[in-house]
Amino acid sequence: MGELFDALIRLLGSGLVFFFDLLYPVLNGGWSFGLAIILLTILINLLVFPLTLKQTRATRAFTEIQPQIKKIQAEYKDDPQEMQRRLMEVQREAGASPGGCLLPLLVQAPIWFALFRLLGAPEEFIDGGSALATSLAQGGSTFLGMTLGESPAMAMAEGPVHALPYLVMIMLMVATQYVQQWHATYGQTLPDQRGAGAQQAITKIMPLFIGFISWNFPAGLVLYWATSNLFRLGQQALIFKIDGRPTPVGAGEKKEQTADAGEDRPDRKQPGSAKKRRRRRRR
Repeated sequence: MGELFDALIRLLGSGLVFFFDLLYPVLNGGWSFGLAIILLTILINLLVFPLTLKQTRATRAFTEIQPQIKKIQAEYKDDPQEMQRRLMEVQREAGASPGGCLLPLLVQAPIWFALFRLLGAPEEFIDGGSALATSLAQGGSTFLGMTLGESPAMAMAEGPVHALPYLVMIMLMVATQYVQQWHATYGQTLPDQRGAGAQQAITKIMPLFIGFISWNFPAGLVLYWATSNLFRLGQQALIFKIDGRPTPVGAGEKKEQTADAGEDRPDRKQPGSAKKRRRRRRR
């Protein structure tokens, strides 16, 4: 298992070297390392796009079967086993997954740990004769005011002003994680079944938890997280444009209720109309 993990780290290191070699002649160093991390992030997200597509469509399907789920819950509220069986059957037929929004976190977890090791000790996994290794040895790992191998905690030791770019990056990462999760589950109301409440709590707490632990992670890993969130937002927007946006649960019912209320409401004459008629008669 350790050999496979080391192989993953070296593969990611080779990807960074490849993109760094493309950017370095153009930028003459500069932000080459940070942009190499961004390009590697985009490549990884493109490779896992089939899983992202499956996850997004599964979450969408789960949104659209909410009326069926509520009906089953009402009909079998006194028979929990039968209700659970029918709920699972409906979800299976629709290709829905209540835990769909956690899938990207689980898939990319090994990559996060590998990048943590890689960015924390690049000299162990990157070829010493590469331009990237030479640049890192000379301190060429700065990007947007951050040293990408340095953690926010280490930056704070040098003062709040020095740590400000790191804090902004953490806030960007947490905010984009929340927006990405909201965008993926817009209109979704989880049913009152086992595990649903726990999944909602996890999706709300996870961005804050990642933001908290990233305080001791290399800034390059936080950059990877923020870039991944932004890129997945774009992917979700593309998927929703192709498949159509799911209608929020209950929106149709509210619209019908509003229309019915409008039909039942008696017509009211506009104030002042009777006065105008009396004036005309006097004339």
